Amino acid sequence: MGGPLPHLATARLRMRPLLATDTPEIARIGGDRRVARMIFAATVPWPEVDVARFVAYFAWTGALPFRLAICLPEGPLIGTVGASEDAHVFYFVDPAHWGNGYATEAMNGFLPAVMDGFGLAEVHADVFTDNVASHRVLEKLGFRRTGTGAGTSAARLEPAPVIVYRLDRSSLEART
Repeated sequence: MGGPLPHLATARLRMRPLLATDTPEIARIGGDRRVARMIFAATVPWPEVDVARFVAYFAWTGALPFRLAICLPEGPLIGTVGASEDAHVFYFVDPAHWGNGYATEAMNGFLPAVMDGFGLAEVHADVFTDNVASHRVLEKLGFRRTGTGAGTSAARLEPAPVIVYRLDRSSLEART
């Protein structure tokens, strides 16, 4: 079981467990073609019935996997951040909020909490090669490229190349 995660705060963001009431907003954000192509589960559009299953699957139970809603302080959900059973981390942010550093800020708050909460020595991320912004986010956070592979997205017709990243505890601690 994990530690006391589910509510996190950064200077500009709040992260909390996903709620069933988040389904329409997650469907809108994740179903945007620009987002869906970069994540593994979403389609364009992303039907709310599918998103409801996604939200239920990633609900906070004190164990991996889970996702948290990324929210602005005044409340609106602008994305999600999460971790899988095999210590892969992932996130997405509403395109209306791209370019503001929210993905980096959310991950900066999330990574120490998830690594400490679950005693993880390292975490991993897979990013499609054409997702330039996410490569920059991970590299700013101290992730190192460890290889390549192929990933599938429900919003892409065929598997596409990915870069595999790794962040270990000493790299995380070195940047703080």
